[in-house]
Amino acid sequence: MNKKVVIAIPYLTGKGGTETVIKNFSQALNVKDTNKGISWKLISFGGTKYPEWLSGWNKKVYNFTESRYIQLIAYIFLLPFLVAVTLKKEKPDYFIATNPIIWSIAFIEIRLFSMKTKVGAWYHYSFKMKHVKKRYLQKADFFWAISLGIKNELISMGVSSKKIYVIYNPVNISNVSIVKRSKKQNHFIYIGRIDYDGQKNVSELIKAFNQVTGDWNCDFYGSVTPETKSRLLELANQHTKERISFKGFYKNVWDHIKEADVLLLTSKYEGLGMVLIEAAARGISLISSDCPVGPKEVINNNGYLYMPGDVEQLLLLLNQIVSFKIIIPSLKQVEESVQKFGYKKYASRIYSSFNLN
Repeated sequence: MNKKVVIAIPYLTGKGGTETVIKNFSQALNVKDTNKGISWKLISFGGTKYPEWLSGWNKKVYNFTESRYIQLIAYIFLLPFLVAVTLKKEKPDYFIATNPIIWSIAFIEIRLFSMKTKVGAWYHYSFKMKHVKKRYLQKADFFWAISLGIKNELISMGVSSKKIYVIYNPVNISNVSIVKRSKKQNHFIYIGRIDYDGQKNVSELIKAFNQVTGDWNCDFYGSVTPETKSRLLELANQHTKERISFKGFYKNVWDHIKEADVLLLTSKYEGLGMVLIEAAARGISLISSDCPVGPKEVINNNGYLYMPGDVEQLLLLLNQIVSFKIIIPSLKQVEESVQKFGYKKYASRIYSSFNLN
């Protein structure tokens, strides 16, 4: 019997990690094909600024506005109505949302309408670091956890382990090109949103670079405000300024990276750390903060973890790599370390959550 699944999302710009996951999901599950016994539909409550990432889906998009103020008013007054319309029209077996308010509204309305639809919570961040209220956790029948760390958070917040399926995130690892290394293991890269001391905490990396001796360089790929870029350059000493380069944001960033030895991540928190998996699939070694909750599940024999906030530990790793006191793992070793995140295994975990394997 065919199962109908609605995936519900709020406004997303089109540039973030959640968008990458949803785009990759459509490819991994081949969502326009119903041969697996599931028909999928994506509902966007709010729309997007850059819509290309939605192209793989059967979808309904409710465009509100890009104004945050008007968006908020629309969510307050329109969202309960639009969720109800979706439930009545689609009559899904499963309603899975990435946003706590959306899945909570659906949960309440499903009981009001006496429907049998199961509500799933598919959150892409740390529940604790984002301070998700426990009342939202009581408004879901099951959870798709993107890491074991997320599962442990949920259990500590009172959710039964029987309701939690660890699915990780889907990464296309089979059709990617290996990135050439420099042979000096001194070419670092950073990929992601660039902030100062927020979630991505790039200032921590600059502080460490200020004390790295020898020859090295680091390319920064990602969107950055002029103010943040200026602050980071002010923090950098002359030695560092000569060796860092802000490359900007690219939609297909890997098409622009021809050489790299080590990818760096200094986040204060992550859901999983998609960029770590994407880099490792291309043979790039990794250094990441051991932040809650995902990086330690990606970094094993492919790189190195340091304690968040410990600039001295990060500095030691960078110096040891640049001076060859540490030899980074081989291309093959790094590439093979992330096979469980590939599309085929990911799809199998999704089907298992529906008991379709």
